[in-house]
Amino acid sequence: MFMQQPESDRLVQDATVALANGHTAEAARLLAQAIRLDPRHPMALTKQAELAVHQKDHKAALALIDAAFAVEANFAPAWDLRAAACWLAGQQTEAVQAARRAVDIVPPNPGFRLRLARFATWTGRGSETREALIPLFAAEQYDKPHYAAAVSMLGELAIAEGRFDEADAYLDRALDLHPSLNPTRMQRGMNRLRLGEFRTGWQDFAAREAIPELYPNGRPVLADQAWQGQALVGKTLVVHDDQGHGDAIQFFRYLPLLRERGAAHITWRTFAPLARLLADAAPYATVVTALPGDARFDFQCNSTSLPRWFHTELDSVPTKVPYLRPPSRTISAMKRPGERSKGERSNGGRANGGQLKVGLVWSGDPRHTRDHLRSIPAAVFLGLTDIPGISFHSLQHEVRAADLPALEARPAIGREVEKAADFADTAALIARLDLVITVDTAIAHLAGALGKPVWVLVHVAPDWRWMADRADSPWYPTVRLFRVTPPEWLGPAKAVDGAGWGPVLGRVSTALRALAAS
Repeated sequence: MFMQQPESDRLVQDATVALANGHTAEAARLLAQAIRLDPRHPMALTKQAELAVHQKDHKAALALIDAAFAVEANFAPAWDLRAAACWLAGQQTEAVQAARRAVDIVPPNPGFRLRLARFATWTGRGSETREALIPLFAAEQYDKPHYAAAVSMLGELAIAEGRFDEADAYLDRALDLHPSLNPTRMQRGMNRLRLGEFRTGWQDFAAREAIPELYPNGRPVLADQAWQGQALVGKTLVVHDDQGHGDAIQFFRYLPLLRERGAAHITWRTFAPLARLLADAAPYATVVTALPGDARFDFQCNSTSLPRWFHTELDSVPTKVPYLRPPSRTISAMKRPGERSKGERSNGGRANGGQLKVGLVWSGDPRHTRDHLRSIPAAVFLGLTDIPGISFHSLQHEVRAADLPALEARPAIGREVEKAADFADTAALIARLDLVITVDTAIAHLAGALGKPVWVLVHVAPDWRWMADRADSPWYPTVRLFRVTPPEWLGPAKAVDGAGWGPVLGRVSTALRALAAS
């Protein structure tokens, strides 16, 4: 006898298709209908958790997953999503454990295995990555897409372990097998940029614009044409910042080059915390944080695509700094040179023959997918402030609860940045310093764009812009890079803080002592 499919199941299936195609609003609507029909539908709850992960809301995702577990404790898709939510929450150990549980419940599922492989890769468990992928390699003849994804994962593992040249061969092979793997193509592009192969790197990096997860709200269409290097004489152009604050600062250097192309007017849409800083640096352009729906331009492009359309090579990066400056009007409550914070050492400013003034940043956005390999616990990082003869100032605008005790235990550290309203105010603070020491976050770009000496601490597989095996940067002439080496991450040093930061902080400390002594 024919049994009709429950309406809630049909709605969840339709939502799954919508979510796979990047139609998140439609997926949310369908899932809400399914939940109204069946509040205990485990897959509907799990798919809602997937939406929450897309929106970087790990708390909502974990609550939905717990609701699914209340219905079915061994529901493998919920364990898989729990892994993603825990990773988003910065709970890497719990994420790996949840991913293992999903694989244990349904061993043949390739998606579960790929998630486990990825999380094992970025927590230094290369042997577990390879073990998780074994069944996918065995399926070469009858499951080409997942076989290609497994080959791609070996490329990602090579990147995570600092074997960048070796990674390219795996990524090439994966794309030969499955050319539509846009995340793999983007990964290859970033790896080639990291290796200094800019021409092919920019082409592959552009694949990010075809990945729906990176544009959950879609990309606005405000012009008749996408700008790809065409003549701009007499034309209007809108540029969208489409990644993070640091990327926006890095690619703002191309605005004068666009002006030289003869554009009648350029509108630059950026993030609210950057608007005042960028507007002050470019009075001939319009800097906005939003555009009306009826706005129209001759051309539009993303700021991340500008290096590609200007054919930027390693030896032609626009490196004129400073290209940003602190606006003349900043918050009046900020400390002026010569004034002291509570507890600050009182030898005056270095510009007046006094102490070296150093700004510090130890963490970035906790929602970053590999924040644990970018941010450093304050209790570890702030050991640098034990060096005598230096006036230290926090540039950490948001201090995590876990880091607050370590910061408050060092009252001599200036905390003027906590009065800053935006990046313009932070730029004013940086202008009064002699040096900035930071992890890979937007402050590294801001200090570099201001022409301030900046030391950046990066992990084994840093973001592509910091490249491989260099102590300097082609993007910012004042940058000096301090790198965690593969043995430091994968060896005994990892046990100290989970990422091997101890040795590199030792090298920074030695360099800072020498600078202070000089």
